[in-house]
Amino acid sequence: MDHVARLPAGQRRELFAEAAARRSMTPAVVEKDFWVTWMLDRLFADPQLAGLLMFKGGTSLSKAYGLIERFSEDIDLILDWRVLSQDDPLEDRSRTKQNQLNEAIDQQAQAYIAGPLLTQIGAVAGDICRCAVGTDDAHVIEVHYPAAFPDTYLRPELRLEIGPLAAWLPHETQEITCYAAQAFPKLFTRQIVPVRVIQAKRTFWEKVTILHHEAHRPADSPLPVRYSRHYYDLARMATSPVKEAALADAHLLADVVAFKQRFYPRNCARSKTRSTAKSSSSCPIKPRSSRA
Repeated sequence: MDHVARLPAGQRRELFAEAAARRSMTPAVVEKDFWVTWMLDRLFADPQLAGLLMFKGGTSLSKAYGLIERFSEDIDLILDWRVLSQDDPLEDRSRTKQNQLNEAIDQQAQAYIAGPLLTQIGAVAGDICRCAVGTDDAHVIEVHYPAAFPDTYLRPELRLEIGPLAAWLPHETQEITCYAAQAFPKLFTRQIVPVRVIQAKRTFWEKVTILHHEAHRPADSPLPVRYSRHYYDLARMATSPVKEAALADAHLLADVVAFKQRFYPRNCARSKTRSTAKSSSSCPIKPRSSRA
Protein backbone atom coordinates (compact mmCIF):
# COMPACT_ATOMS: atom_id res chain seq x y z
CA MET A 1 0.00 0.00 0.00
CA ASP A 2 2.72 2.49 0.94
CA HIS A 3 4.52 1.90 -2.36
CA VAL A 4 1.47 3.07 -4.30
CA ALA A 5 0.78 5.89 -1.84
CA ARG A 6 4.27 7.27 -2.49
CA LEU A 7 4.12 7.08 -6.28
CA PRO A 8 4.35 10.42 -8.11
CA ALA A 9 0.94 12.00 -8.67
CA GLY A 10 1.11 11.31 -12.40
CA GLN A 11 1.65 7.58 -11.91
CA ARG A 12 -1.11 7.36 -9.31
CA ARG A 13 -3.40 9.20 -11.71
CA GLU A 14 -2.69 6.67 -14.47
CA LEU A 15 -3.21 3.74 -12.09
CA PHE A 16 -6.51 4.96 -10.70
CA ALA A 17 -7.81 6.08 -14.10
CA GLU A 18 -7.16 2.67 -15.68
CA ALA A 19 -8.63 0.82 -12.69
CA ALA A 20 -11.69 3.06 -12.91
CA ALA A 21 -12.09 2.43 -16.64
CA ARG A 22 -12.07 -1.33 -16.06
CA ARG A 23 -14.92 -0.97 -13.54
CA SER A 24 -16.80 1.85 -15.32
CA MET A 25 -16.27 4.08 -12.31
CA THR A 26 -15.15 7.65 -11.72
CA PRO A 27 -11.36 7.83 -11.21
CA ALA A 28 -11.73 9.99 -8.09
CA VAL A 29 -13.90 7.27 -6.50
CA VAL A 30 -11.25 4.62 -7.16
CA GLU A 31 -8.65 6.98 -5.74
CA LYS A 32 -10.64 7.62 -2.56
CA ASP A 33 -11.31 3.90 -2.17
CA PHE A 34 -7.55 3.35 -2.22
CA TRP A 35 -7.01 5.91 0.53
CA VAL A 36 -9.82 4.43 2.65
CA THR A 37 -8.11 1.04 2.41
CA TRP A 38 -4.66 2.53 3.01
CA MET A 39 -5.88 4.35 6.12
CA LEU A 40 -7.52 1.22 7.54
CA ASP A 41 -4.28 -0.65 6.88
CA ARG A 42 -2.28 1.99 8.74
CA LEU A 43 -4.67 1.92 11.70
CA PHE A 44 -4.91 -1.84 12.15
CA ALA A 45 -1.27 -2.57 11.36
CA ASP A 46 -0.31 -0.49 14.39
CA PRO A 47 -0.54 -2.70 17.52
CA GLN A 48 -1.58 0.12 19.84
CA LEU A 49 -4.23 1.59 17.55
CA ALA A 50 -5.50 -1.87 16.65
CA GLY A 51 -6.19 -2.45 20.34
CA LEU A 52 -8.00 0.87 20.73
CA LEU A 53 -10.22 0.89 17.65
CA MET A 54 -12.88 -1.22 15.95
CA PHE A 55 -14.26 -0.76 12.41
CA LYS A 56 -18.04 -0.51 12.12
CA GLY A 57 -20.89 1.09 10.21
CA GLY A 58 -21.91 1.39 6.59
CA THR A 59 -18.41 1.49 5.14
CA SER A 60 -17.67 -1.81 6.86
CA LEU A 61 -20.66 -3.35 5.07
CA SER A 62 -19.07 -2.36 1.77
CA LYS A 63 -15.37 -2.89 2.43
CA ALA A 64 -15.39 -5.88 4.79
CA TYR A 65 -18.50 -7.75 3.69
CA GLY A 66 -19.32 -6.64 0.13
CA LEU A 67 -22.98 -6.27 1.09
CA ILE A 68 -23.61 -2.80 -0.30
CA GLU A 69 -22.33 -0.73 -3.20
CA ARG A 70 -22.97 2.66 -1.62
CA PHE A 71 -19.68 4.56 -1.53
CA SER A 72 -18.80 6.44 1.64
CA GLU A 73 -15.84 8.57 2.60
CA ASP A 74 -16.62 8.09 6.30
CA ILE A 75 -14.82 5.46 8.37
CA ASP A 76 -16.76 4.70 11.55
CA LEU A 77 -14.55 3.59 14.43
CA ILE A 78 -15.28 2.60 18.02
CA LEU A 79 -12.84 3.91 20.62
CA ASP A 80 -12.21 1.69 23.65
CA TRP A 81 -13.85 3.57 26.52
CA ARG A 82 -11.42 2.06 29.03
CA VAL A 83 -8.84 4.68 28.00
CA LEU A 84 -11.30 7.38 29.02
CA SER A 85 -12.79 6.31 32.34
CA GLN A 86 -12.32 3.82 35.16
CA ASP A 87 -16.10 3.62 35.55
CA ASP A 88 -17.82 0.76 33.73
CA PRO A 89 -20.64 2.29 31.64
CA LEU A 90 -22.46 -1.07 31.67
CA GLU A 91 -22.85 -1.24 35.44
CA ASP A 92 -26.36 -0.73 36.81
CA ARG A 93 -27.05 2.86 37.89
CA SER A 94 -29.91 5.34 37.87
CA ARG A 95 -30.94 6.97 34.61
CA THR A 96 -29.65 10.32 35.84
CA LYS A 97 -26.24 8.93 36.79
CA GLN A 98 -26.05 6.97 33.55
CA ASN A 99 -26.71 10.12 31.53
CA GLN A 100 -24.07 11.98 33.53
CA LEU A 101 -21.52 9.23 32.88
CA ASN A 102 -22.41 9.09 29.19
CA GLU A 103 -21.83 12.83 28.92
CA ALA A 104 -18.57 12.66 30.87
CA ILE A 105 -17.20 9.87 28.67
CA ASP A 106 -18.22 11.76 25.55
CA GLN A 107 -16.41 14.90 26.74
CA GLN A 108 -13.34 12.86 27.65
CA ALA A 109 -13.46 11.23 24.22
CA GLN A 110 -13.38 14.59 22.47
CA ALA A 111 -10.28 15.59 24.44
CA TYR A 112 -8.64 12.22 23.78
CA ILE A 113 -9.39 12.40 20.06
CA ALA A 114 -7.92 15.90 19.81
CA GLY A 115 -4.87 14.91 21.86
CA PRO A 116 -3.31 11.44 22.09
CA LEU A 117 -5.35 9.82 19.32
CA LEU A 118 -4.71 12.57 16.79
CA THR A 119 -1.00 12.28 17.57
CA GLN A 120 -1.03 8.49 17.09
CA ILE A 121 -3.01 8.60 13.86
CA GLY A 122 -0.86 11.43 12.55
CA ALA A 123 2.20 9.30 13.25
CA VAL A 124 0.94 6.31 11.24
CA ALA A 125 -0.15 8.62 8.42
CA GLY A 126 3.41 9.91 8.39
CA ASP A 127 4.39 12.41 5.74
CA ILE A 128 1.87 11.03 3.25
CA CYS A 129 -1.35 12.47 4.66
CA ARG A 130 -2.22 15.38 6.92
CA CYS A 131 -4.53 14.81 9.89
CA ALA A 132 -6.63 17.32 11.84
CA VAL A 133 -9.64 17.37 14.14
CA GLY A 134 -12.85 17.89 12.19
CA THR A 135 -13.88 21.47 11.60
CA ASP A 136 -17.54 20.63 12.24
CA ASP A 137 -17.34 17.72 14.70
CA ALA A 138 -14.94 17.10 17.59
CA HIS A 139 -15.47 13.34 17.19
CA VAL A 140 -13.95 13.40 13.70
CA ILE A 141 -10.36 13.25 12.53
CA GLU A 142 -10.02 14.46 8.95
CA VAL A 143 -7.32 12.78 6.88
CA HIS A 144 -6.28 14.88 3.89
CA TYR A 145 -4.65 12.80 1.17
CA PRO A 146 -2.64 13.91 -1.88
CA ALA A 147 -5.26 13.89 -4.63
CA ALA A 148 -4.22 13.02 -8.16
CA PHE A 149 -7.56 14.21 -9.60
CA PRO A 150 -9.44 17.48 -9.23
CA ASP A 151 -13.03 16.65 -8.32
CA THR A 152 -15.67 19.12 -7.21
CA TYR A 153 -17.83 16.39 -5.64
CA LEU A 154 -15.31 14.23 -3.78
CA ARG A 155 -13.08 16.21 -1.47
CA PRO A 156 -9.54 14.80 -1.02
CA GLU A 157 -10.15 13.83 2.58
CA LEU A 158 -11.41 10.95 4.70
CA ARG A 159 -13.47 11.36 7.84
CA LEU A 160 -12.65 9.08 10.75
CA GLU A 161 -15.82 9.26 12.85
CA ILE A 162 -14.81 8.06 16.31
CA GLY A 163 -16.98 7.39 19.34
CA PRO A 164 -16.64 5.39 22.57
CA LEU A 165 -20.29 4.61 23.28
CA ALA A 166 -20.71 1.62 21.00
CA ALA A 167 -20.70 -2.13 21.55
CA TRP A 168 -17.67 -4.24 20.61
CA LEU A 169 -19.42 -7.60 20.30
CA PRO A 170 -19.70 -9.61 18.21
CA HIS A 171 -16.62 -8.75 16.16
CA GLU A 172 -14.21 -10.61 13.92
CA THR A 173 -11.25 -10.10 11.60
CA GLN A 174 -12.09 -9.56 7.94
CA GLU A 175 -9.85 -8.98 4.95
CA ILE A 176 -10.38 -5.94 2.75
CA THR A 177 -8.84 -4.70 -0.48
CA CYS A 178 -9.23 -1.78 -2.88
CA TYR A 179 -10.35 -1.46 -6.50
CA ALA A 180 -6.86 -0.55 -7.67
CA ALA A 181 -5.33 -3.67 -6.10
CA GLN A 182 -8.01 -5.84 -7.69
CA ALA A 183 -7.21 -4.37 -11.10
CA PHE A 184 -3.41 -4.42 -10.75
CA PRO A 185 -2.44 -6.86 -7.98
CA LYS A 186 1.22 -7.03 -9.06
CA LEU A 187 1.69 -3.35 -8.20
CA PHE A 188 0.86 -4.06 -4.56
CA THR A 189 3.16 -5.93 -2.20
CA ARG A 190 0.04 -6.66 -0.12
CA GLN A 191 -3.35 -6.68 -1.76
CA ILE A 192 -5.22 -7.84 1.36
CA VAL A 193 -5.56 -5.85 4.59
CA PRO A 194 -6.87 -7.50 7.81
CA VAL A 195 -9.10 -5.33 10.01
CA ARG A 196 -11.14 -5.88 13.17
CA VAL A 197 -14.77 -5.22 12.42
CA ILE A 198 -18.19 -5.48 14.04
CA GLN A 199 -20.04 -8.44 12.57
CA ALA A 200 -22.62 -7.54 9.94
CA LYS A 201 -25.47 -9.20 11.84
CA ARG A 202 -25.12 -6.64 14.62
CA THR A 203 -25.09 -3.83 12.08
CA PHE A 204 -28.29 -5.36 10.66
CA TRP A 205 -30.07 -5.05 14.01
CA GLU A 206 -28.66 -1.58 14.60
CA LYS A 207 -30.10 -0.47 11.26
CA VAL A 208 -33.44 -2.11 12.08
CA THR A 209 -33.72 -0.33 15.42
CA ILE A 210 -32.74 3.00 13.84
CA LEU A 211 -35.54 2.64 11.30
CA HIS A 212 -37.95 1.33 13.95
CA HIS A 213 -37.39 4.59 15.81
CA GLU A 214 -37.96 6.58 12.62
CA ALA A 215 -41.24 4.75 12.04
CA HIS A 216 -42.45 6.18 15.36
CA ARG A 217 -40.94 9.65 15.08
CA PRO A 218 -43.60 12.33 15.73
CA ALA A 219 -44.91 13.98 12.59
CA ASP A 220 -43.65 17.39 13.72
CA SER A 221 -40.12 16.09 14.32
CA PRO A 222 -37.82 16.52 11.29
CA LEU A 223 -36.14 13.48 9.77
CA PRO A 224 -32.34 13.60 10.18
CA VAL A 225 -30.35 14.17 7.01
CA ARG A 226 -28.92 11.24 5.03
CA TYR A 227 -31.15 8.68 6.75
CA SER A 228 -32.18 7.14 3.43
CA ARG A 229 -28.87 5.27 3.52
CA HIS A 230 -30.16 3.09 6.35
CA TYR A 231 -33.09 1.91 4.22
CA TYR A 232 -30.75 1.11 1.35
CA ASP A 233 -28.27 -0.73 3.58
CA LEU A 234 -30.98 -2.77 5.25
CA ALA A 235 -32.64 -3.63 1.93
CA ARG A 236 -29.34 -4.96 0.63
CA MET A 237 -28.62 -6.95 3.79
CA ALA A 238 -32.13 -8.40 3.65
CA THR A 239 -31.21 -10.18 0.40
CA SER A 240 -28.07 -11.73 1.89
CA PRO A 241 -27.35 -14.55 4.36
CA VAL A 242 -26.79 -11.87 7.01
CA LYS A 243 -30.54 -11.49 7.42
CA GLU A 244 -31.03 -15.14 8.37
CA ALA A 245 -28.04 -15.03 10.73
CA ALA A 246 -29.48 -11.96 12.44
CA LEU A 247 -33.02 -13.34 12.66
CA ALA A 248 -31.64 -16.49 14.26
CA ASP A 249 -29.96 -14.42 16.98
CA ALA A 250 -32.76 -12.87 19.03
CA HIS A 251 -30.35 -12.41 21.93
CA LEU A 252 -28.30 -10.06 19.78
CA LEU A 253 -31.38 -7.96 19.02
CA ALA A 254 -32.13 -7.77 22.74
CA ASP A 255 -28.54 -6.66 23.36
CA VAL A 256 -28.75 -3.96 20.68
CA VAL A 257 -32.00 -2.65 22.16
CA ALA A 258 -30.67 -2.68 25.74
CA PHE A 259 -27.50 -0.91 24.66
CA LYS A 260 -29.41 1.83 22.87
CA GLN A 261 -31.76 2.34 25.80
CA ARG A 262 -28.76 2.78 28.09
CA PHE A 263 -26.71 5.10 25.90
CA TYR A 264 -29.12 6.60 23.36
CA PRO A 265 -32.62 6.60 24.92
CA ARG A 266 -35.39 7.99 22.73
CA ASN A 267 -38.83 8.45 24.19
CA CYS A 268 -40.83 8.20 20.99
CA ALA A 269 -39.97 4.51 20.47
CA ARG A 270 -38.79 3.34 23.88
CA SER A 271 -41.85 1.34 24.93
CA LYS A 272 -42.32 -0.09 21.45
CA THR A 273 -38.65 -1.07 21.19
CA ARG A 274 -38.77 -2.91 24.50
CA SER A 275 -41.51 -5.16 23.18
CA THR A 276 -39.66 -5.55 19.90
CA ALA A 277 -36.66 -6.97 21.75
CA LYS A 278 -38.80 -9.87 22.89
CA SER A 279 -39.67 -10.88 19.36
CA SER A 280 -37.82 -10.24 16.15
CA SER A 281 -40.92 -11.16 14.14
CA SER A 282 -42.64 -7.81 14.74
CA CYS A 283 -40.57 -4.69 14.22
CA PRO A 284 -42.25 -2.04 12.06
CA ILE A 285 -39.74 0.08 10.15
CA LYS A 286 -41.91 1.61 7.41
CA PRO A 287 -41.81 5.41 7.65
CA ARG A 288 -44.93 7.51 7.98
CA SER A 289 -46.63 8.12 4.65
CA SER A 290 -45.81 11.82 4.98
CA ARG A 291 -42.09 10.93 5.00
CA ALA A 292 -42.05 8.12 2.44
